[in-house]
Amino acid sequence: MPRLSTALACASWLLVTACNATSTLPTTTTAATTTATVTDTFTGTLAQGTSASSTFTVGTAGTVTITLVSLSPQTTITMGVGIGTPSASVCVVNAAQDDVKVGASIQASLNPGTYCVLLYDLGNMSGPDAYSLTVVHP
Repeated sequence: MPRLSTALACASWLLVTACNATSTLPTTTTAATTTATVTDTFTGTLAQGTSASSTFTVGTAGTVTITLVSLSPQTTITMGVGIGTPSASVCVVNAAQDDVKVGASIQASLNPGTYCVLLYDLGNMSGPDAYSLTVVHP
């Protein structure tokens, strides 16, 4: 019996010592790499049944976010927004979304280069509208 109590006492001492022990592990920190973004704002007036395009340049591969910031006076209609490459005086659209409302954003992953954004009437306009689009890109 004395051996059992001695063994229990030793085990308790080891457990308490292990629980109270502190150790310092080496830590490493990794520097966060962030890519600066550029915000291009494009404004104008779009006539019923037409489109408007603007060009922008992506400096580093990454995600581009296009937002229809405002449309006035017809603030609740849906518009078409496309992204593509400029060719002469037109925007050759590579991808488009036809249900964009004010405040909505679309995204695309792009490589460095020159691109264009196209805003177009889907047949919902009843007159001219002033618009504002932002393009946030690396």
